[in-house]
Amino acid sequence: GGGGGGSDMSDSGGLPFAMQQHIKIAPAPNLPEAARVALARLLPVALTAAVREIVSPVVERSVTIACMTTRELVLKDFAVEPDAARLRKAAHLMVSSLAGSLALVTCREPLKASVASQLRALLLQAGVVPPADPTALEQAVQAATVDNLELGCSLIESAATERAVRDIDEALASAVLSRQKHREKHGPPPHPGQPFFDPAYLQGRFPGALPESLRPRPGHLAPAPQRIYDDFASLPRAPPPPPGAPPTFAPQQGPGLGPGGHG
Repeated sequence: GGGGGGSDMSDSGGLPFAMQQHIKIAPAPNLPEAARVALARLLPVALTAAVREIVSPVVERSVTIACMTTRELVLKDFAVEPDAARLRKAAHLMVSSLAGSLALVTCREPLKASVASQLRALLLQAGVVPPADPTALEQAVQAATVDNLELGCSLIESAATERAVRDIDEALASAVLSRQKHREKHGPPPHPGQPFFDPAYLQGRFPGALPESLRPRPGHLAPAPQRIYDDFASLPRAPPPPPGAPPTFAPQQGPGLGPGGHG
């Protein structure tokens, strides 16, 4: 992949300006002021480098699983749905939620390890010497990593959801086309004389193997299964803070960082 990622990161190699405003550095009384200033300056660089390092494999894996699952279920549930827009909306809701959740779960630990490692290396390059208390610098690195982990995770989550929506549209292109052709031929739904059936859906064992009561009826999806797709929009994606996180740490999402920004 690698293409189309320019919107996520600025060309300067740092975090986008909107992200920099949400960087958090906790007070570190045992750390000399020069070391603390260097830590605050280098943290955005470390976070960006860590995100760049793991974003591709995490997004690739999360999006592949989410798209395969979504495509199979949506094509089955909407096999007699004539409206391509309803099909796509349900697919977008489901694939965004799945890809975002998978990306968050997958990226958390490797991102945490990478941010801390990058930050240590950058501080060393900058000539920051460990203070009289050698554990103080490491504690500050760990605290800065944990306090800003949600920020890095939200970048990766956004990349996964955006890519998933693009990929599911490609995966459903033929299903959308067959509905558009049906509409061109028979006019907008409902068309009682010519109900829509997805030709791909009729070729498998499904729905012949289902009992009559479970087979889809021609026309729009019933409200109950439709609600399952609508509910994907309100599922929380951020897992609880990991055990051992300092008690002051509460994962926060800044404006525009959360999962809600995908239409």
